Amino acid sequence: MRNIVTSLTLIILSFSSLANSSFSYQLSLSQPDGSPAANVVVYLEPQGHQLKQINQQTVVIGQRDKAFVPYISVAQRGNQVDFNNDDNITHHIYSAAGDNKFSFQIKSGETHSKHDFDHSGVVPMGCNIHDWMGAYLLLVDTPLFNKTDAQGMVKFTAVPAGDYQLVVWHPELKTANQQLSQKLNVNNDGKLALSLPNALEDEELEQQNPDDFDFLSEY
Repeated sequence: MRNIVTSLTLIILSFSSLANSSFSYQLSLSQPDGSPAANVVVYLEPQGHQLKQINQQTVVIGQRDKAFVPYISVAQRGNQVDFNNDDNITHHIYSAAGDNKFSFQIKSGETHSKHDFDHSGVVPMGCNIHDWMGAYLLLVDTPLFNKTDAQGMVKFTAVPAGDYQLVVWHPELKTANQQLSQKLNVNNDGKLALSLPNALEDEELEQQNPDDFDFLSEY
């Protein structure tokens, strides 16, 4: 009887240990020609379990040289997002699509903070004064998110054991909802390499002023 109880205790401790374990996971993302896919959003959605922690980071989206910097941002739903106008002119930032619509003017040197991004999903943004400006904010329901670096790499640390949906998102992906997804069972440190189905444009070309001159340069 004592042996049975001891064995049962060991099994319970084993499952408890796994439930409390966390691991690191690394993803390498490439374009069809093999070059690194940089600045692509990657996040892990828990399946059948919840992550109670909140990623408390403040996301900063700048307006610099009449462009959004960065072009793509990602935040957990409910995070604070700061818009910093680093230009010497006024911008009128807005989003007219989805559940997170907003509109505000921001003068040179000002910061406008938003705390009311309550819905997950894509928030496309523009400027009513400089209409070539455009950027994206992706709001996710998980604290496990990041963007690939210049080498197309992203690494998650302290990932709790469990089942996840790994999601890759970029506005130029020619897939359903501009994303790729794959199921993951995290019970050990791991690595994964994926290739995108189509090439991504140079981000510097996305917000270029199409005119030779800017007649609203003082606004």
